[in-house]
Amino acid sequence: MSQDLTLAGRSAMASGRTAAPWWLIFKQECVEMWAGGRVLRFLALYAVLMSVTAYLLATNNDLKLVTMKASVVVAVTSTITFGLFMGLVIGAESISGERERATLEPLLLTPSGSRQIVLGKFLAALSPWPAAFVLSVPYLATLSHWDPVLWTALFWCAVLGSLLAVAFVGFGMLVSIWSDSSKVSLFICLLVYAGLLIPAQLPTEFLNSSGGVVVSAIDPLESASRLLTMVVDENRPLSQAWVYLVAPAVMTAVIVGVLFLHSARRVRLAAE
Repeated sequence: MSQDLTLAGRSAMASGRTAAPWWLIFKQECVEMWAGGRVLRFLALYAVLMSVTAYLLATNNDLKLVTMKASVVVAVTSTITFGLFMGLVIGAESISGERERATLEPLLLTPSGSRQIVLGKFLAALSPWPAAFVLSVPYLATLSHWDPVLWTALFWCAVLGSLLAVAFVGFGMLVSIWSDSSKVSLFICLLVYAGLLIPAQLPTEFLNSSGGVVVSAIDPLESASRLLTMVVDENRPLSQAWVYLVAPAVMTAVIVGVLFLHSARRVRLAAE
């Protein structure tokens, strides 16, 4: 990728064009991820998982084991969870993978600057999320039977999914910047990801206790799940659920701030 980018940058300069370096990096990364089939494989797996999930939820809905709104919440949560997984994996490999392939040096030698490199890769790693969101629409429409709750579910899926996608891609890139090996960065990221999913496996009795409420308010994934349950399933106003927006918003702001204000300018050939 780096050699192609260097040639593209020189060609743009020679022809008098002033394309921003981050834009060239973003385009090249997207071409590699999408045309190379990496993202398409992720989305194919996502479609299979969503199909199975939607079938099981629809069956339970017909048997009155799960309400329609609860099925929609589960489907939205699944969409967000897998969307974050894609971004996290791509972000975790973004810088450390270049180091392993010995392609980071030519990239750093371009007149782009490390922040431009990070911005281009960051935006490219975010690109699978909109596709996952669009793919979720038919499943949510089917499960909701086109009930008005569909529009509420889509709105919060877009808001929470986009907010958390930014945070998880940023976290993956932070770990990647400080790791020499993509295996190490991927392991750390998946470990954290699994840890954030643990509260969802805890007993309902604990989650409804004061300690469980605190855990739900701190864990961004569980916070998103709680908010979806309250505003979509229980039809509560946002004034009663806004507290569960705090963790995702704070996590996103902190990670993006650290990534671009501190770590982006410290991209080196070797992790520090």
